[in-house]
Amino acid sequence: MSSKKPTSHEIRRTFVDYFQRHGHTHVPSSSLIPENDPTLLFANAGMNQFKNVFLGVEKRDYVRAVTVQKCVRAGGKHNDLENVGFTARHHTFFEMLGNFSFGDYFKKDAIHFAWELLTKDLGIPKEKLYVTVFENDDEAARIWHEQEGVPKDRIFRLGEKDNFWRMGDTGPCGPCSEIFYDHGPRAGRESDPYKGIVAGEDRFVEIWNLVFMQFYEKAPGVMEPLPKPSVDTGSGLERVVAALQGKLNNYDTDLFTPMIEAACRIAGWDFAKLLRLEDKLRDLPPDTREVDGHPAPQVKEDLAALRVMADHVRSSATLIADGALPANEGRGYVLRRILRRAIRYGRKVSDKHSFLPRLAEVYIDSMGDVYPELKNRRDVVLATIEDEESRFLQTLDTGTQILFDELKRLGSDKKVPGEFVFKLYDTYGFPADLTRVMAEEKGFSVDEDEFELHMRKARELAKASWKGKSMSADDGHMIQWTQELKAQSGPTRFTGYETLKDATNVLALSSGSAAVGQLKAGETGVLVTAVTPFYAEGGGQVGDTGVIESGEGRAKVLDTTKKNDVFLHQIEVTSGGFRVGQPVTLQVVESVRRQIANNHSATHLLHSALRKFLGTHVTQAGSLVDAEKTRFDFAHNKPVTKDEIEKIETWVNEQIARTIPVQPALMPYKQAIEAGAMALFGEKYGDEVRVLKMDDASTELCGGTHVSNTAQIRLFKIVSESGVSAGVRRIEAITGDVAAKFLMKHASENQKARHAVGLMDSWSNFLNSPQDVTQWIEATKQQVRDLEKQIKQSQSAAVDLDAWVKAAGGFAGGRVIATEAPSADREILAQWVDQLKDKLGSGVVVLLGQGDASAPLLVAVTKDLTAKLQAGTLLKELAGVMGGKGGGRPDFAQGAVPNPKAWPEARAKLKALLD
Repeated sequence: MSSKKPTSHEIRRTFVDYFQRHGHTHVPSSSLIPENDPTLLFANAGMNQFKNVFLGVEKRDYVRAVTVQKCVRAGGKHNDLENVGFTARHHTFFEMLGNFSFGDYFKKDAIHFAWELLTKDLGIPKEKLYVTVFENDDEAARIWHEQEGVPKDRIFRLGEKDNFWRMGDTGPCGPCSEIFYDHGPRAGRESDPYKGIVAGEDRFVEIWNLVFMQFYEKAPGVMEPLPKPSVDTGSGLERVVAALQGKLNNYDTDLFTPMIEAACRIAGWDFAKLLRLEDKLRDLPPDTREVDGHPAPQVKEDLAALRVMADHVRSSATLIADGALPANEGRGYVLRRILRRAIRYGRKVSDKHSFLPRLAEVYIDSMGDVYPELKNRRDVVLATIEDEESRFLQTLDTGTQILFDELKRLGSDKKVPGEFVFKLYDTYGFPADLTRVMAEEKGFSVDEDEFELHMRKARELAKASWKGKSMSADDGHMIQWTQELKAQSGPTRFTGYETLKDATNVLALSSGSAAVGQLKAGETGVLVTAVTPFYAEGGGQVGDTGVIESGEGRAKVLDTTKKNDVFLHQIEVTSGGFRVGQPVTLQVVESVRRQIANNHSATHLLHSALRKFLGTHVTQAGSLVDAEKTRFDFAHNKPVTKDEIEKIETWVNEQIARTIPVQPALMPYKQAIEAGAMALFGEKYGDEVRVLKMDDASTELCGGTHVSNTAQIRLFKIVSESGVSAGVRRIEAITGDVAAKFLMKHASENQKARHAVGLMDSWSNFLNSPQDVTQWIEATKQQVRDLEKQIKQSQSAAVDLDAWVKAAGGFAGGRVIATEAPSADREILAQWVDQLKDKLGSGVVVLLGQGDASAPLLVAVTKDLTAKLQAGTLLKELAGVMGGKGGGRPDFAQGAVPNPKAWPEARAKLKALLD
């Protein structure tokens, strides 16, 4: 590389090019949302997508791989969230450079590749690098010294905690060897490299980790050599870029500065000045309070806020582009926490500006060529971040007011209850650390023990809701079994586009956990054939059902799925039996397939209609197509209006009426995209794709089953529209026979309703009639509300409140009215209570309303007495006598009592309380 400081893009490219020259296949980064791995919250290491290869249950057509893997560590075991922004190297999102050997090369080549790339291709001076090996790994130490010429005094041996890697309690494992970069004396105060590395000092930073998988751990401590040792390496791009760009802090590299500079422009801050002040602070004692006339803590806090936003925008935008959305549990909850932390620090920078959407735009512009999904889902990313920012800013304002009200209520008690802090966090999403800071500013502390007690309970519930688990033996069997079948006989050939019936032989059988030679009546299992008309679940479409028959048996096909391109018929043998090699006939249920095809083709039209009437930001966020309905999730940050739904329905039905031929074609993926075909998010496509075209109405990549002409759909009707999560809406729609039945039923009910309310027109006038049943219902409801209001006014006026005041009793603090009131309506009772308080001036009012099973009970205390008497306390005591409960403010409280007959006892209790 040239003497000019390389960019992060150049470093990323150099890494991949180097390993490609050395026979490695470049494998694109997997999604941050792990595919078929329930053990992971997010992809957090380069080896995640090769896990099954290392476990030996999957094989690839290459034995060497190189990747630049997107990773997130912000939840679960790897959770650096609270450190992000305050240290030089903690991040929620990072890119892991990795090279892998699956039973091919081992230590000698892995060490040579790493050293040559770093010192020659990337040009890092050797004197800047140190190496660690596992304390017992003499082989690795010898290779570093003899093969690469690393002096022995620059090779350090560390123990199992630092230099031995395990996938889990059992499984592949082995020693590690790490490469550390020396950032120089200004980066840290420890000059001894061994001590600095062991202490995790900022001067000596790990930039590469080589894992040598050479053992299989059968049980803790019981290891045996692997027949084909493998290599898994990881090099943090952010750390390598910092080293090559001469930065002591990852956040000062070009991976982060575009967002930080944008934030400073928005806030009107001088970023260069902040960096100069931070640089000066490095040479001053840690407890320095001021630098060049600026408070040192404020400089650190300002830079931390900028860095938090830059890091969190990277992770949030990439997660959203990969399909995650803010939610209250699981992955969505972690994303929401990241976003809200960024928003909170944005407020620290300025309470007048919105930061995150603009920073996300900068990030997408800088990284969209590296990860095209950022560009492809730009509108979704920006709309989701903007919506979450808007929502949380309201939460911050609401939470702040609630907190200040609580501090005012506590008064001289300077400790905020932990239960309140947790409720503010759990119910309103108000960060606990922000509560602490704001409370401390007002001279209060937080009951940390009580808060932690509630947090522990919440974590246990959250842990229970996360379904993470290890791969089951059945999963492992299916992966390995289908891989072997594919290697022997090739992928299953699908004939279901042309026919619903086909004849072939049984290729293989499984009980679900092991391969078997036969399945008998009453047993369930999996049947595989070389060809099949049964569609395997995929692309949102459910798998086909039907029957499989032979001369010896019959089975119901309950579902059809696919693994490693092998179609799996999930069967229940109803008679006879099946054996490997036996001739069989496969028959898909025609009526079910036809309705599924109707719904799937209608889904494509619906997708086009949504983009046409709502905007091109609409993209698919999930779908389910079965025989009953189509369910379509899409990115849109507000409810679809009734007028929009009507336009969408009308347009789709117009395309159905146009009798458009539905034309499939196979073509290269790139050609299909250039021709304007929509690629559905979350789907994986090969080099050649199937494109489904409906004239100018729709063009999408799709492997599903469809009608041959839109006229076969017959009818399209949206039956529901709802929100799934922030920024995602869901539409459910029906077609064909189901839609016709639905509309006929509604038409019949509407006719009956119109007849009942006297709105019947002749059928010829109906379509243009201004008379509407819903208008009649709304008008009638308003009449009912008006009458109810008049009744309440009459009831209220019928009571002589002055007579109650005259009959009021007395107690040491004032006067008291305690009486049964002739109404069950809480609104009327509350009006009476307010009027009675005004008339008393000073005192207590208790009203028991009407009710047999449950009666309302209201208690009020005039404000001059609330320091001594609390309405809530009185209510609790009185309601308890009558078997009820309730609550409220110090001056007003209400509840319900199931035993109003105990009113005399309650009055006696009141007298005792007041005396």
